[in-house]
Amino acid sequence: MQELSMFGFPIVFDPTDDRLTPAAADVSFEAYNRKYSKGMFGLLADPTYTDETEPYYDFYKAIGRDGERAAFKARALRYDSTVIMQGAAGGEFKKTAGHFHCEVPGKGMSYPEYYQVIKGTAVFVMQKVKDEHTEGRMLVEDCLIAEVKAGQAIVIPPNYGHCTVNVSDETMVFVNLVAESSQNDYAGVKRSVGMCCYILQAENGGYRIQKNPHYDFACEPKAVTPADSDALGIYQNKPVYSEYLRTPPKFDYLTSPENNMKDYFLVFRAK
Repeated sequence: MQELSMFGFPIVFDPTDDRLTPAAADVSFEAYNRKYSKGMFGLLADPTYTDETEPYYDFYKAIGRDGERAAFKARALRYDSTVIMQGAAGGEFKKTAGHFHCEVPGKGMSYPEYYQVIKGTAVFVMQKVKDEHTEGRMLVEDCLIAEVKAGQAIVIPPNYGHCTVNVSDETMVFVNLVAESSQNDYAGVKRSVGMCCYILQAENGGYRIQKNPHYDFACEPKAVTPADSDALGIYQNKPVYSEYLRTPPKFDYLTSPENNMKDYFLVFRAK
């Protein structure tokens, strides 16, 4: 069992089954779900991949200390965790399904979302398209490929779809802080056979980026890494759970994103 102190409360990881377990009586989660490879069909770079039973990722909804849940609900936020297993399907690293967020009522933009990697290394694929609701081919106007290591964090900007990829040689764990009202829209990504870029195993180790041929591109994908941001509450190796409890108002941008539009992009540095 491995203790994961970056959670901000007692959680251990069991490498024998890739599951998280609360390590204190007052730590719990509201729901749990495991997604298998069958649920990823239609989203993968390799359409010939047919294994239906390979574990892909686990989702833990509203995980935390029972006595601290009210502090998150007071600002209509939720703290979740996702565990992506090690491995690949047809040479493509395991990933989440990918989605867009719904619009914040009256704001003309979608909800942002805070992500922090707890264990391993993640690649976040973020895409801004002309119209995610089109029935035709989506046109990519911006694409950010962010490599995020354990202890680092990013915020998905408003109006960007995204997915998370495990490029580690181990199971990868991350957490998110998101508005309770934020709903995920998977339809456009599903119609397009995944996100606009696939993250594939490289022949010499590491990973490579491959454009998804089901999209049109008005830009080239940009490889970036994250930097700290006081405005967004991003501090390397400091649990966002603890930072939120220390200064809740700092995270109001997750429900009112319009006041921080420049800050979302200042956290990205060219790789």
